[in-house]
Amino acid sequence: MNIYISFTFLMLVACTNVHAKSPFDTTYTYYDAARNKYVLNGNELEYIPVNTKESSSGMYSGGTYESKLLTEKESMNLVSLFKAALTDKKAHTNKNIKPNTGIEITIGRKKMDFLLKSTSVINISINNFLKQIIKN
Repeated sequence: MNIYISFTFLMLVACTNVHAKSPFDTTYTYYDAARNKYVLNGNELEYIPVNTKESSSGMYSGGTYESKLLTEKESMNLVSLFKAALTDKKAHTNKNIKPNTGIEITIGRKKMDFLLKSTSVINISINNFLKQIIKN
């Protein structure tokens, strides 16, 4: 499975003429159901919460901004989850409605994005892992 995911991601990069000079050239962004944003850039994870003005109800706040330095293992695990989400086409949806989530992968100046079904295993895995990291 890991070989397939790595190969698919490698082919995606090769076919889009995008070449990251380093792991820091690739940014992974996850938008949860409330549209709070988690940004992984290298070994730094940022949590950028929705504020009340941005929320659909006008009353929700995602809390406070957090920035964490991840261990190499945490960073690699998170990247693996994002790559798995990219290749898990059954988890993708075209419905941008709550509680579905969104992912953006930016390599250099090239960006791709897709939506995940809220109930998909990969979405639940990413969501839980991100919340666990930010909480600790």
